[in-house]
Amino acid sequence: MDLRYPDRSTSLRTAVRDNMKLSRFELYVDGDNVGYLQYENRQGQIWLLHTTIEQRFKRARLDTYFVGNVLENLHRRRLAVMPFCPTVRGYLGGHPEWASLIPASERSRFRLTPASRSRKTASRAS
Repeated sequence: MDLRYPDRSTSLRTAVRDNMKLSRFELYVDGDNVGYLQYENRQGQIWLLHTTIEQRFKRARLDTYFVGNVLENLHRRRLAVMPFCPTVRGYLGGHPEWASLIPASERSRFRLTPASRSRKTASRAS
């Protein structure tokens, strides 16, 4: 997948891989590993623990791209998510559509809004 910097002058080839051996998702840019999201698989739940991305790639918002890609992957695999990582919780705060990945009984623990109301629905209600 291609991702461009905000000025659109630089194109990056990006890939996200699940390195099950090291229990982490890895972010690659132009073939180089530039970040990871550490996790633990606990009784069918994926505990997302910590995200690290090289500082020079944060300005391209690769952290947002990376977390979104990881959540999409976990959704396709029908895995429950426990977002202990502050970066992941921050992403979920702006993307309530992914809150359904968190078991309903655990959502209040992370102070997230229910997934049943999307942003569009919430804005129409006000």
